[in-house]
Amino acid sequence: MKKILTMAIVALAMAFGAKAQESYAPEKGDFAVEIQVNPFSNNFTTFKLDALQGRYFFNSKDALSFGVGFGIDSKKDNDDSPQEDLWTKTTNSNLSINLGYEKHFFNYKRVDLYAGAGLGFKLNRIKETQNLGNDRKTITSNSGDSYNELVAKAFTGIDFYVYKGLYVGAEFGVKIGVKYFPGQTVKGGYHNGGWQSGWDNNYEVSKAPSSTSFVLATYAEPSLRLGWKF
Repeated sequence: MKKILTMAIVALAMAFGAKAQESYAPEKGDFAVEIQVNPFSNNFTTFKLDALQGRYFFNSKDALSFGVGFGIDSKKDNDDSPQEDLWTKTTNSNLSINLGYEKHFFNYKRVDLYAGAGLGFKLNRIKETQNLGNDRKTITSNSGDSYNELVAKAFTGIDFYVYKGLYVGAEFGVKIGVKYFPGQTVKGGYHNGGWQSGWDNNYEVSKAPSSTSFVLATYAEPSLRLGWKF
């Protein structure tokens, strides 16, 4: 009995020793996917997936980071008029693409520090469609808040491995780029003076000119990154 107990203690010690020496550092060929987590959120955005974020490790120190995101949010408001069909529909669509390089320069037990640089592009469109009833056709307006953005980023971050493949991380950096606003335009047709006069289908008015702004700012990810490394 004593011999069996001794062997069990030795086996348990070896298991704990192997666990303690287990490496959490990324290795060549590892692939990771991430989502954003905000544990302090009170507006139902604890888990956020604006884009599919990921990494591919060429080796334990060098990794390619990427992100692709898109979304469409549409809302329709109806007027209560019993005589006419009046409504307004607003559609917000966006597309983002990010590509970067990471250098993982320090790894100690569960902690992994890295720095890198990358490029990002984002397209955001806000369109409003109005049905103005019997006297006018539908009018479509591209909002002046629509924009295209191209930025370059330099960043640093830290990952903490909770488990061998599971980690949480935070990131901050500086970005520089340009933001282009195509300007608001209104397109559609309208009834030009009575039912017998017919429709003017070539109605187009530019409401605001295009503009370009310069972007230079520091940034910090508003949420923690929760990732799983395969």
